[in-house]
Amino acid sequence: MANDTHERDKNEYEPPPVSDAAMAQLFRGELNRSDTWRSRLDTTTNWALTTTAAVVSFGLSSSASPVVFLVGIWMVLSFLLIEARRYRYYDLWIRRVRLLENGYWVPLLRREPIDPDAIRELVSLVERPQIHLSLFSAISTRLNRAYGPILLVLTLTWFFKVYSHPREPQGLSEFVHRAAVGPIPGGVVTLFLLVLVLVFSYLFAASFFTRAPMGELRSLPRGRRAALWESFYRPYAPRSPRRRGRRSTPPPRQTPPMH
Repeated sequence: MANDTHERDKNEYEPPPVSDAAMAQLFRGELNRSDTWRSRLDTTTNWALTTTAAVVSFGLSSSASPVVFLVGIWMVLSFLLIEARRYRYYDLWIRRVRLLENGYWVPLLRREPIDPDAIRELVSLVERPQIHLSLFSAISTRLNRAYGPILLVLTLTWFFKVYSHPREPQGLSEFVHRAAVGPIPGGVVTLFLLVLVLVFSYLFAASFFTRAPMGELRSLPRGRRAALWESFYRPYAPRSPRRRGRRSTPPPRQTPPMH
Protein backbone atom coordinates (compact mmCIF):
# COMPACT_ATOMS: atom_id res chain seq x y z
CA MET A 1 0.00 0.00 0.00
CA ALA A 2 2.83 2.33 0.87
CA ASN A 3 4.59 1.46 -2.40
CA ASP A 4 1.47 2.35 -4.41
CA THR A 5 1.20 5.70 -2.63
CA HIS A 6 4.89 6.44 -3.26
CA GLU A 7 4.55 5.46 -6.92
CA ARG A 8 1.48 7.67 -7.35
CA ASP A 9 3.21 10.69 -5.78
CA LYS A 10 6.23 10.11 -8.00
CA ASN A 11 4.07 10.07 -11.13
CA GLU A 12 2.33 13.27 -10.11
CA TYR A 13 5.60 15.22 -10.14
CA GLU A 14 6.97 13.73 -13.37
CA PRO A 15 6.81 16.24 -16.24
CA PRO A 16 4.67 15.16 -19.19
CA PRO A 17 6.56 14.31 -22.37
CA VAL A 18 6.79 17.08 -24.96
CA SER A 19 5.35 15.96 -28.27
CA ASP A 20 6.31 17.17 -31.73
CA ALA A 21 2.87 18.73 -32.12
CA ALA A 22 3.42 20.87 -29.02
CA MET A 23 6.82 21.98 -30.30
CA ALA A 24 5.28 22.79 -33.67
CA GLN A 25 2.66 24.98 -32.02
CA LEU A 26 5.37 26.73 -29.98
CA PHE A 27 7.45 27.28 -33.10
CA ARG A 28 4.46 28.64 -34.99
CA GLY A 29 3.64 31.09 -32.21
CA GLU A 30 7.23 32.35 -31.89
CA LEU A 31 7.53 32.70 -35.66
CA ASN A 32 4.30 34.70 -35.82
CA ARG A 33 5.48 37.00 -33.04
CA SER A 34 8.84 37.64 -34.72
CA ASP A 35 7.10 38.30 -38.03
CA THR A 36 4.88 40.89 -36.33
CA TRP A 37 7.88 42.79 -34.98
CA ARG A 38 9.57 42.51 -38.37
CA SER A 39 6.60 44.21 -40.00
CA ARG A 40 6.88 47.01 -37.43
CA LEU A 41 10.46 47.56 -38.57
CA ASP A 42 9.30 47.88 -42.17
CA THR A 43 6.66 50.40 -41.10
CA THR A 44 9.23 52.71 -39.50
CA THR A 45 11.51 52.42 -42.53
CA ASN A 46 8.62 53.41 -44.79
CA TRP A 47 8.04 56.48 -42.62
CA ALA A 48 11.69 57.49 -43.01
CA LEU A 49 11.64 56.98 -46.79
CA THR A 50 8.42 58.96 -47.20
CA THR A 51 9.77 61.80 -45.06
CA THR A 52 13.02 61.88 -47.02
CA ALA A 53 11.25 61.99 -50.36
CA ALA A 54 8.97 64.82 -49.21
CA VAL A 55 11.83 66.85 -47.70
CA VAL A 56 14.07 66.50 -50.75
CA SER A 57 11.34 67.35 -53.24
CA PHE A 58 10.21 70.37 -51.23
CA GLY A 59 13.63 71.52 -50.08
CA LEU A 60 15.20 71.70 -53.52
CA SER A 61 12.67 74.27 -54.67
CA SER A 62 14.06 77.78 -55.14
CA SER A 63 12.12 79.42 -52.30
CA ALA A 64 12.66 76.75 -49.64
CA SER A 65 15.03 77.23 -46.72
CA PRO A 66 17.84 74.80 -45.79
CA VAL A 67 16.13 74.40 -42.42
CA VAL A 68 13.80 71.91 -44.10
CA PHE A 69 16.66 69.42 -44.45
CA LEU A 70 17.60 69.82 -40.79
CA VAL A 71 14.01 69.07 -39.82
CA GLY A 72 14.11 66.02 -42.09
CA ILE A 73 17.35 64.81 -40.48
CA TRP A 74 15.83 65.25 -37.03
CA MET A 75 12.74 63.25 -38.02
CA VAL A 76 14.80 60.45 -39.57
CA LEU A 77 16.93 60.27 -36.43
CA SER A 78 13.75 59.96 -34.37
CA PHE A 79 12.59 57.12 -36.63
CA LEU A 80 16.02 55.49 -36.26
CA LEU A 81 15.79 55.49 -32.47
CA ILE A 82 12.25 54.10 -32.59
CA GLU A 83 13.29 51.38 -35.02
CA ALA A 84 16.38 50.50 -32.96
CA ARG A 85 14.13 49.92 -29.95
CA ARG A 86 11.80 47.78 -32.03
CA TYR A 87 14.75 45.89 -33.46
CA ARG A 88 15.91 44.93 -29.98
CA TYR A 89 12.53 43.33 -29.33
CA TYR A 90 12.61 41.66 -32.73
CA ASP A 91 16.01 40.21 -31.89
CA LEU A 92 14.55 38.70 -28.71
CA TRP A 93 11.78 36.82 -30.55
CA ILE A 94 13.90 35.78 -33.54
CA ARG A 95 16.49 34.46 -31.10
CA ARG A 96 13.89 32.10 -29.68
CA VAL A 97 12.94 31.01 -33.20
CA ARG A 98 16.56 30.30 -34.08
CA LEU A 99 17.05 28.31 -30.88
CA LEU A 100 14.04 26.19 -31.76
CA GLU A 101 15.37 25.63 -35.25
CA ASN A 102 18.96 24.86 -34.26
CA GLY A 103 18.20 22.94 -31.09
CA TYR A 104 15.12 20.94 -32.04
CA TRP A 105 14.10 20.92 -35.69
CA VAL A 106 17.52 20.62 -37.30
CA PRO A 107 18.52 17.60 -35.16
CA LEU A 108 15.08 16.12 -35.77
CA LEU A 109 15.50 16.39 -39.53
CA ARG A 110 19.00 14.98 -39.32
CA ARG A 111 17.79 12.16 -37.06
CA GLU A 112 20.22 13.25 -34.36
CA PRO A 113 19.75 13.85 -30.62
CA ILE A 114 18.27 17.18 -29.59
CA ASP A 115 20.76 19.86 -28.55
CA PRO A 116 20.28 20.22 -24.77
CA ASP A 117 22.21 23.51 -24.55
CA ALA A 118 19.95 25.24 -27.07
CA ILE A 119 16.81 23.92 -25.38
CA ARG A 120 18.13 25.01 -21.98
CA GLU A 121 18.79 28.54 -23.29
CA LEU A 122 15.33 28.58 -24.87
CA VAL A 123 13.75 27.64 -21.54
CA SER A 124 15.59 30.46 -19.78
CA LEU A 125 14.39 32.96 -22.41
CA VAL A 126 10.80 31.75 -22.13
CA GLU A 127 10.90 31.76 -18.34
CA ARG A 128 12.46 35.23 -18.04
CA PRO A 129 12.62 37.19 -21.31
CA GLN A 130 15.53 39.62 -21.46
CA ILE A 131 16.81 41.84 -24.26
CA HIS A 132 20.29 40.72 -25.30
CA LEU A 133 21.03 43.17 -28.12
CA SER A 134 22.47 46.52 -27.06
CA LEU A 135 21.20 49.83 -28.37
CA PHE A 136 24.59 50.46 -29.99
CA SER A 137 24.39 47.23 -32.01
CA ALA A 138 20.76 47.89 -32.97
CA ILE A 139 21.53 51.40 -34.27
CA SER A 140 24.61 50.12 -36.08
CA THR A 141 22.67 47.33 -37.77
CA ARG A 142 19.79 49.55 -38.88
CA LEU A 143 22.24 52.13 -40.22
CA ASN A 144 23.85 49.43 -42.30
CA ARG A 145 20.54 48.10 -43.59
CA ALA A 146 18.50 51.23 -44.32
CA TYR A 147 19.22 54.48 -42.50
CA GLY A 148 22.80 55.08 -43.62
CA PRO A 149 21.88 55.92 -47.24
CA ILE A 150 18.84 57.92 -46.09
CA LEU A 151 20.90 60.17 -43.81
CA LEU A 152 23.56 60.48 -46.49
CA VAL A 153 20.99 61.77 -49.01
CA LEU A 154 19.62 64.33 -46.55
CA THR A 155 23.09 65.57 -45.58
CA LEU A 156 24.26 65.92 -49.18
CA THR A 157 21.10 67.76 -50.23
CA TRP A 158 21.50 70.15 -47.25
CA PHE A 159 25.08 70.88 -48.32
CA PHE A 160 24.00 71.38 -51.93
CA LYS A 161 21.19 73.70 -50.90
CA VAL A 162 23.37 75.86 -48.65
CA TYR A 163 26.15 75.96 -51.26
CA SER A 164 24.08 76.77 -54.33
CA HIS A 165 21.24 78.98 -53.01
CA PRO A 166 21.01 81.73 -54.05
CA ARG A 167 24.51 81.56 -55.58
CA GLU A 168 27.86 79.99 -54.86
CA PRO A 169 29.54 81.37 -51.70
CA GLN A 170 32.67 83.47 -52.04
CA GLY A 171 34.37 81.65 -49.18
CA LEU A 172 33.97 79.37 -46.21
CA SER A 173 32.78 82.16 -43.94
CA GLU A 174 29.86 82.94 -46.23
CA PHE A 175 28.92 79.25 -46.38
CA VAL A 176 28.94 79.02 -42.58
CA HIS A 177 26.89 82.20 -42.35
CA ARG A 178 24.23 80.73 -44.65
CA ALA A 179 23.93 77.63 -42.46
CA ALA A 180 22.58 79.69 -39.55
CA VAL A 181 19.15 78.72 -38.21
CA GLY A 182 17.46 81.68 -36.52
CA PRO A 183 19.45 82.62 -33.41
CA ILE A 184 21.72 79.57 -33.77
CA PRO A 185 24.94 80.55 -35.55
CA GLY A 186 25.98 78.73 -38.69
CA GLY A 187 29.18 77.46 -37.11
CA VAL A 188 27.21 75.56 -34.46
CA VAL A 189 24.92 74.01 -37.08
CA THR A 190 27.85 73.01 -39.30
CA LEU A 191 29.79 71.56 -36.36
CA PHE A 192 26.73 69.60 -35.22
CA LEU A 193 26.26 68.06 -38.66
CA LEU A 194 29.97 67.28 -38.92
CA VAL A 195 29.96 65.48 -35.57
CA LEU A 196 26.76 63.66 -36.57
CA VAL A 197 28.33 62.47 -39.81
CA LEU A 198 31.46 61.24 -38.02
CA VAL A 199 29.51 59.36 -35.34
CA PHE A 200 27.18 57.63 -37.77
CA SER A 201 30.04 56.86 -40.15
CA TYR A 202 31.77 55.08 -37.27
CA LEU A 203 28.59 53.16 -36.41
CA PHE A 204 28.06 52.26 -40.06
CA ALA A 205 31.63 50.96 -40.41
CA ALA A 206 31.45 49.11 -37.09
CA SER A 207 28.50 47.05 -38.35
CA PHE A 208 30.83 45.24 -40.76
CA PHE A 209 33.23 44.13 -38.02
CA THR A 210 30.94 43.36 -35.09
CA ARG A 211 29.10 40.08 -34.69
CA ALA A 212 25.79 40.11 -36.54
CA PRO A 213 22.59 39.49 -34.53
CA MET A 214 20.90 36.12 -34.85
CA GLY A 215 18.16 37.51 -37.08
CA GLU A 216 20.57 38.86 -39.69
CA LEU A 217 21.62 36.75 -42.65
CA ARG A 218 25.14 36.69 -44.01
CA SER A 219 26.26 35.44 -47.38
CA LEU A 220 28.15 32.17 -47.42
CA PRO A 221 31.88 32.35 -48.06
CA ARG A 222 32.81 31.15 -51.50
CA GLY A 223 35.81 29.26 -52.61
CA ARG A 224 36.91 31.81 -55.17
CA ARG A 225 36.04 35.44 -55.84
CA ALA A 226 33.30 35.67 -58.46
CA ALA A 227 33.82 37.93 -61.43
CA LEU A 228 31.73 41.07 -61.72
CA TRP A 229 29.80 39.93 -64.79
CA GLU A 230 28.88 36.61 -63.15
CA SER A 231 26.66 38.38 -60.61
CA PHE A 232 24.27 39.46 -63.38
CA TYR A 233 23.46 36.17 -65.03
CA ARG A 234 24.11 33.71 -62.18
CA PRO A 235 23.61 35.51 -58.86
CA TYR A 236 22.50 32.41 -56.94
CA ALA A 237 24.47 29.74 -58.75
CA PRO A 238 26.36 27.57 -56.30
CA ARG A 239 30.05 27.13 -56.72
CA SER A 240 30.80 23.49 -57.06
CA PRO A 241 34.17 22.47 -55.63
CA ARG A 242 36.87 21.52 -58.03
CA ARG A 243 37.08 17.86 -58.69
CA ARG A 244 40.53 16.56 -58.63
CA GLY A 245 41.29 13.88 -61.09
CA ARG A 246 41.63 10.57 -59.45
CA ARG A 247 44.57 8.51 -60.42
CA SER A 248 43.58 5.21 -61.80
CA THR A 249 45.10 2.54 -59.62
CA PRO A 250 46.29 -0.45 -61.54
CA PRO A 251 44.70 -3.76 -60.65
CA PRO A 252 46.66 -5.85 -58.20
CA ARG A 253 49.06 -8.24 -59.75
CA GLN A 254 48.09 -11.84 -59.38
CA THR A 255 50.86 -14.12 -58.44
CA PRO A 256 50.79 -17.58 -59.92
CA PRO A 257 49.97 -20.34 -57.49
CA MET A 258 52.91 -22.17 -56.05
CA HIS A 259 52.99 -25.85 -56.79
